[in-house]
Amino acid sequence: MRSAVNVAAATSLAFASGPAPAVAATPPDVVVTGGVISGFAADGITKYLGIPFAAHTGSEARFRPPQPAPPWPGVRQALGHGPQCPQTGFLPGTQPIGPTSEDCLSIDLYVPDGARDRNLPVMVFFYGGGYTNGSNSQYDAPARMVAEGNVIVAVPNYRLGPFGFMSLPGLAAESGGATGTVGIQDQQAALRWVRDNARAFGGDPANVTIFGESAGAGSVCTHFAAPASDGLFDKAIIQSGSCAQSPFAPGNRDEAIAYSQQYAESVGCGDPATQLACLRALPAAKLLESPIAQFDGFPQRWAPSIDGVVVTQTLDAALARGADRKTPLIVGSNSNEGALFIAESDYALGHIPDAASYERYIHQYFGTYADRVLAHYPLDRYPSPAAAQSAVITDGFFACPQRFVSRAARDTGHPVWQYEFDQAPLGETNLLMPGAFHAAELPYLFSSLMSVPIPWTGPSDAFSRQMQRWWTTFAHTGNPNGPDSPPWSAWPETAGQSPDGPVLTMRATGSTMSHDFNARHNCGFWSERPR
Repeated sequence: MRSAVNVAAATSLAFASGPAPAVAATPPDVVVTGGVISGFAADGITKYLGIPFAAHTGSEARFRPPQPAPPWPGVRQALGHGPQCPQTGFLPGTQPIGPTSEDCLSIDLYVPDGARDRNLPVMVFFYGGGYTNGSNSQYDAPARMVAEGNVIVAVPNYRLGPFGFMSLPGLAAESGGATGTVGIQDQQAALRWVRDNARAFGGDPANVTIFGESAGAGSVCTHFAAPASDGLFDKAIIQSGSCAQSPFAPGNRDEAIAYSQQYAESVGCGDPATQLACLRALPAAKLLESPIAQFDGFPQRWAPSIDGVVVTQTLDAALARGADRKTPLIVGSNSNEGALFIAESDYALGHIPDAASYERYIHQYFGTYADRVLAHYPLDRYPSPAAAQSAVITDGFFACPQRFVSRAARDTGHPVWQYEFDQAPLGETNLLMPGAFHAAELPYLFSSLMSVPIPWTGPSDAFSRQMQRWWTTFAHTGNPNGPDSPPWSAWPETAGQSPDGPVLTMRATGSTMSHDFNARHNCGFWSERPR
């Protein structure tokens, strides 16, 4: 969700110490699309930050598909992150954590030392944030993953909220029917940039893994349903954001248009005859003042829509469309995903969930299925209403939808490895965010978040290295298993061998295969939920 990286970075503050590593000598310049760039060496790798992969998206370009970045003269100093795309803060009334601009379509690259001519795998990370918040500058240190895993990591920005997912008839008319999908088109433009420029950094354009968390994982799923993404990636990792029954899944086009029309009216641009000109004339800050511009819970309103042009079908159906490619997949969720959402929607606003608010929450988000949810998750089964609510969110929005994706992918020929992250960064008894909450895996994959170092020690550090090995080994071979890793069993190739596959439970005390995931998360019950 939108506060995922903020919470993960806040987690790291408890462990941060010492100054940032010193910057070493400048590496050789690199010729890329648009001109020559100069990066810098730090943390044992080379970094190239803030590289434009598309043109300014303001004024008449607002809400339109990305266009090529104009060339620049001389050598561009790629030494700092570009601005974030326009967004609000991660909580109502707060400001973004960094500068914003509509000239935001930049990409950051992290490259192993001496990577030239090595033909290394490239991993492209899509950040989460509920499609309303987030930036590449927040995920600024995959250094150890890059250096020890011998991979190149690229992190692009993409447009968010109404800037990325506005869906209106006028936009469809000027874009050949495409509407509500320019954020996904931004990601496609970044993937094309990676394809065209990977070799300049020592990367293999034919070996690209896309991975993402939360809405970033929903983005990964969406590329299976986007024909123009075909051939732009070879493997995928889906972290806590399902392709089926997901709050991040592309929505119905008509519903997206109705929501965008409501939004346009809220900022004074309701007249269809002048609507687009009105929306393009307003300052970006004005477009963000409307409460409708912000994340407002599930289902996620600002999200890609199935417009029939860029995104052409539901994501579970899209897995079958891509079966001929047999894309290797890692699919996973965290064991207490819901804890973060309660911290954000309740505790951060000074409210402790109680019986009445629990029942309201269930009715708000599950409609006609609410009574069945309340009967299946009665309060007397849990130590608190917050625990019951967290269980519902974890099972209904994350664990079981991920299970359904694994099953659909396996049934259509994709090699699948599933995990459940069960490591608690703040401890199992933390009052605000106990257990492995949503985004809890991020501090174990990245060396820092929002420039805050995460110096794990002892078993936590060893576990962090192991997670990074799983991800980078998968990028190299299409299989996360390696000589220094615990065995991770893939799902059986056909449903006849087993209706479901095993799950790797990831813990610092020891990661093991388990077969009780369905029972623990009530997936039989959630499989009956209307879609």
